[in-house]
Amino acid sequence: KRHNYRKWHNIDLELYRKLTKECLVCGFDAAVDLHHLDHNKKNSSESNLIGLCPNHHKMIHMAEYKDDILETLSQKGIDTSKFKFKAIEN
Repeated sequence: KRHNYRKWHNIDLELYRKLTKECLVCGFDAAVDLHHLDHNKKNSSESNLIGLCPNHHKMIHMAEYKDDILETLSQKGIDTSKFKFKAIEN
């Protein structure tokens, strides 16, 4: 596992577990994805990574829900102003 997290995310297993402990938006903890805030998968700095449940991870990529998710993240202390979010138009 350690090798896979370092290979695919360029982070160690402990950081991956910390970031994906629960969804930053809703607190769901059964399944949590790692999301790159700037959408650059090569930027694996801790400040660029957050854990999101599959629903919120999908929603942050959709134009109709993106602003709601960003507002919630801002309320939780994440500075979203410096990130460019790409949304999928439906």
